[in-house]
Amino acid sequence: MLDHARVDQAVVARAPLRIPLGGGGTDLPSHYREHGGFAVSATIDRHVHVMLSTAFARRFRLKHLEWEEVERPEEIRHPILHAAVEHHWDGTPFELASVGDVLPGTGLGSSSAYTVGVLRALATARGEDLGPEQLAARACRLEIEHLSQSVGVRDQYAIAAGGVTAVTLRADGDVAEADGGRAADGADPQVSVRRLEVSDRTLAGLREEFLLFFAGERRQTSQAMLSPLIERGRDDAMRRNLDRTAEIAREVATALEAGDLATVGGLMDEQWALKIERTPDAITARVAELRALAVGAGRARGAVLGGAGGGGFLLVHSAEPEVTRAAMDAAGAPELRFAIEQRGCSAGPA
Repeated sequence: MLDHARVDQAVVARAPLRIPLGGGGTDLPSHYREHGGFAVSATIDRHVHVMLSTAFARRFRLKHLEWEEVERPEEIRHPILHAAVEHHWDGTPFELASVGDVLPGTGLGSSSAYTVGVLRALATARGEDLGPEQLAARACRLEIEHLSQSVGVRDQYAIAAGGVTAVTLRADGDVAEADGGRAADGADPQVSVRRLEVSDRTLAGLREEFLLFFAGERRQTSQAMLSPLIERGRDDAMRRNLDRTAEIAREVATALEAGDLATVGGLMDEQWALKIERTPDAITARVAELRALAVGAGRARGAVLGGAGGGGFLLVHSAEPEVTRAAMDAAGAPELRFAIEQRGCSAGPA
């Protein structure tokens, strides 16, 4: 039975966006439930903001990419909000508005940040205290089970926890009494997240040497980009690709804790090659052009896509960031500057 929302409660949730550092594709349930997986991410100081208020609300008034005003929860059109209210709310009307620091659909995890932010706001308004793994597991169940989306799980865990994180994904056979563990506290025993022990110097290096450049809006959804991985899940070549991708992510985690950013940047080349092998359609002509420029005239060590592909942001590691910036600026690729955000998704009074 859900607790009732607090009277006249107004809360604001902030969910950070993230950059990928290794392990993309190994976090798809179609893969890790059979073979396991491992992924590394870092949250950045760009957010999705969600404000929720029950004060004197008589109808559901919702502002996202569109406006909605409805009488009953079942009339809500936005799929994430509809599912969140259905499964994690008591039916009390509220007003909700959201805004992002970066355009949605550009490969920085904004969709999962929105889901995590909405669920954090609803839980806080109800007086429910969720830990990061509980919050992330709730977001994954909403997206994958309730909405039948073909997405991975690392973004939800990275965003809920914050900082530089490693997500370990266990195969079905490696978890005893999985259902019982999930029912006990709402967490998923197959998934765990660990904040990596990264020095202040390494955090500064991530801010100064890792650069984000916009390569254009996505032409396809992330689900369309990920469908080949799901369809070829039992393909031996795909399994070898994803196994090596997980190995690289472990090497990245080790290098980050050792403060070895040169190794992290160098591993981007192999990650790029594995990405092309898995989903060649993810690399648009514009993305390929900008990457070639970054590692050529821009003298970067490596570059990877920020998300599933088809456009979005290119993450570049450069020991000569000003040279790289100049080359990308000349090519018309704007930069999004960032620092590592140590806090995960949070919420408090408005």
